[in-house]
Amino acid sequence: MRSPKMRTMYVVLASLVGLVGALVWPAAAEASLISATGTAELVTGGDYAGWYKYTYDLTWDLTKGLSHWDLILKPGCTEPDHKIVFDTGIGGPYDGLSTGGCWTPRKPVVFTVSYEGMFEPQGDPSVKLTAPLVKWEPYETSGEPGSTGVGRFWFYANILPEYGTFDNALAAKYGRNKTFGDLAGAYPSCRTIPEPATLVLLGLGSLGLLVTRRRD
Repeated sequence: MRSPKMRTMYVVLASLVGLVGALVWPAAAEASLISATGTAELVTGGDYAGWYKYTYDLTWDLTKGLSHWDLILKPGCTEPDHKIVFDTGIGGPYDGLSTGGCWTPRKPVVFTVSYEGMFEPQGDPSVKLTAPLVKWEPYETSGEPGSTGVGRFWFYANILPEYGTFDNALAAKYGRNKTFGDLAGAYPSCRTIPEPATLVLLGLGSLGLLVTRRRD
């Protein structure tokens, strides 16, 4: 785990209890110890306007408390023009939230644990991964996640999403153990969002083809 910087997370977390207290999430699927669904939303304002916000709803059911988890990416995501950033990188309090050690399935969801996200281009040695990945670790002073839990995690990227079911795209470390799970939904494709100038050129090229075809 990593120690937090100066944060105001407890005030924010307390306010979130009222927002999610009535929500009940199911336990992790029996066929998998860890699983997630992902969405990608185009950001229209602020520091990351024009990029995508990737959000992942994670469930886990392990024999020990969750230490951290990884979203495993394609090798191409390490290219210099691929950018993956986090709210904590611009002074935000956290990059993910989850239930704590006392949570059990069918209880109302209260997020009491906060996480820091980080991009690890060299992988995660603790689970013997060398592929690039996004890693989330809980802050030491925000409590510890339990062996069973749910959470929501996010980051921003200038990378276009693709959609589907991605086998073994997730890794979780718990105690000295590790496990892998599947992702459904949005996943970074490792194709960057075209710059505005590129979009203009593509549009002009398409227009030229259309004019040529009409002349023919």
